[in-house]
Amino acid sequence: MRYHIPSDEQVLNGLEKVLKEFRTVHSQSKLKKLVTKKLSTKKKNYNVSASRLRNIAINSDFVKLEIQSREGDPKKLMTKCPVCSSTLKRVKNLTIWGGEVTIEFRCNKCSYWTGKKKRIPTRYIFHFKN
Repeated sequence: MRYHIPSDEQVLNGLEKVLKEFRTVHSQSKLKKLVTKKLSTKKKNYNVSASRLRNIAINSDFVKLEIQSREGDPKKLMTKCPVCSSTLKRVKNLTIWGGEVTIEFRCNKCSYWTGKKKRIPTRYIFHFKN
């Protein structure tokens, strides 16, 4: 069976239809199945990757993304957001001796953040914003 790659606009329309119908989808893989099913017709089978679908959802104005995570290796240095691949911003604090220390990393694009104990995303929950 042959698959076609949908445009970003087609994915966005399918995503909006799915979230209007279900309001909340509790996993990225479930959302991928629902959107793929919504996009596919009798003549064409569409396929979209989970990470592409997540990034389109993050950039849309009607999706609220909730990120559940587990603890990771605190020694590993993170510069890119594991959710949307944008650059993480360092949140710094002043020490009592006048120095600066990084207390957490935040992503301006999505709702991801991490502190000393690195957070590894394990589940994405997609909500429809009214």
